[in-house]
Amino acid sequence: MNSFGAALPLLVVVGAALVVFLLEAFLKRENKNYLAYISLAALIACGILSARAWGANLVFFDGMLRLDNAALFLTFLCLAAVAFVILIGMTYIAQQDANHGEFYGLLLLALSGLMIMVSSVHFIAIFLGLEVLSVSSYALAGLKRRDDRSSEAAVKYFLMGSFAGAFLVFGLAVLFGTARALDIPGLILFYREGSGDHLLGLVGLGLVLVGFAFKIAIVPFHMWAPDVYEGAPTPVTAFFSIGPKAAGFAVLIRLLVPYWNGGFGSGKLFTFLWILAALTMMVGSLMALPQRNIKRMFAYSSIANAGYMLIAVLAADGAGLLFFLTSYLFMSVGAFGSLIALSAKGREYNDLEDFAGVGSKYPWIGALFAVFLLSLAGFPPTGGFLAKFYVFVAAVKQGLAPLVLIAILASLVSVYYYLRIVVYMYMREPERDVRIEAENPALYLVLFLCLYGILQLGLFPGNILFIIKQAVSALL
Repeated sequence: MNSFGAALPLLVVVGAALVVFLLEAFLKRENKNYLAYISLAALIACGILSARAWGANLVFFDGMLRLDNAALFLTFLCLAAVAFVILIGMTYIAQQDANHGEFYGLLLLALSGLMIMVSSVHFIAIFLGLEVLSVSSYALAGLKRRDDRSSEAAVKYFLMGSFAGAFLVFGLAVLFGTARALDIPGLILFYREGSGDHLLGLVGLGLVLVGFAFKIAIVPFHMWAPDVYEGAPTPVTAFFSIGPKAAGFAVLIRLLVPYWNGGFGSGKLFTFLWILAALTMMVGSLMALPQRNIKRMFAYSSIANAGYMLIAVLAADGAGLLFFLTSYLFMSVGAFGSLIALSAKGREYNDLEDFAGVGSKYPWIGALFAVFLLSLAGFPPTGGFLAKFYVFVAAVKQGLAPLVLIAILASLVSVYYYLRIVVYMYMREPERDVRIEAENPALYLVLFLCLYGILQLGLFPGNILFIIKQAVSALL
């Protein structure tokens, strides 16, 4: 039964984005913090409305928008990510020549695209959400208008995103021409029982997956990620590291887990994705090794982590995927937040040599950054360790032991480039005079929340796992 309540959280976010744009256009204040507070208030209101819908399974637009528990959990994840990005960006945009109120409005619009993607089982709605997310992301990447690298990142992201969108649209056209359906349940029914051209339908599904592979940076469709991560403003890079992945993998697991159970050509597609997962982990980890720019290193690290998440999809492990995404939210935002903390007005320190001696000079920031790096490397007792452990165990149970072995080797490689930063912070003499702005309470709040999150997930994962188990039944 249709319920307007299913659309309310989305409408709150879109309405707040429009308010932010109008206020920025007409008030023209130098201090943009009031727009941040409006955006945060909208996120809180959206969170309250979403929490009230837990367990209600509300639908709208004849089922195209569906607020089941899985969609709500992923919505909370995206809300937290955007709230963190807003907080770490409040001082940043004023310091780094990006003092534009559109930052907050674009983040809210990007969030609305994420919410549409995670709460829909119809590819028309998913595509609309993806385009809202993409257009907002292109603008966010080029927010530093006087920075050539930021402009280059925006152009590259736009060109590669348009290329990926063309694959996706063509794949959807082929799917509709063969299956006469674009909703996920209808497509699954076609692949199991339909009498149409299954081979052409398999080609259409492959094109759709290629389109999503671009968005979540799966090898060999990852080429945009290093340049975009390096050129985009650092808070925006933090958003790119988690937001599109959460939405993209939500769509993939909704589609592929039922498809593994008897869909036409599922074995061939499974093997194809198995190979892509292995390549993604190996290429991401090996290409991160020679990087001297920390943001480019994190870009390749993000690619490798996309490979780990793809293992969860292959193993039909929805609980492991959601736990991994939750842990990765805290790890990634914490790591990029630490980079922002180690910056000054008009200057960002992203080269590896900039971090020499930082741990001794700025002990609190150095210690926090070190913990986030250890979690990304998978050291216990952090959430990063359990995230990989749960995914790997589930994969072994599904007969994916060779893929897990590749994942473990990739994780061992990642230990080197994560710990190399720690070594520079604590065991190298400073080569450059690094001076940072110390007063940024909103940023420090996010860093401590991320620290608490990864330690809570690593030491006491039971509470979040209880919620994830409620959500995963709807996801699968």
